Amino acid sequence: MAKSKKSKAERRRDREIVEQYHKMVTEKALEPLYNNFLEWKAGKMPYFELTERVHEFHKQNQKNWSMFNYNGWDDEFLIFQAKKDLNLLTEEEKEQFKNFLN
Repeated sequence: MAKSKKSKAERRRDREIVEQYHKMVTEKALEPLYNNFLEWKAGKMPYFELTERVHEFHKQNQKNWSMFNYNGWDDEFLIFQAKKDLNLLTEEEKEQFKNFLN
């Protein structure tokens, strides 16, 4: 995916898409942890198991942080991944990147 010169509006749109993707990825990882806390609070999960789940979430969250911050939020592959996972690819992009979608 070659970098092309984007307008300020295109960069802003891409940033909004990546922010939406970041929110989705983070909330997807938080949801099971939230349920683990509910199980613990209800007495259905021992504290040591909950702390292990918190640790697992933390490791996953570090990977997510790296994905969004290592190459920057304007990384073309991250933008592509965000559009793909959020089902925001245009028909033109689907055709252009069909090899990545199969």
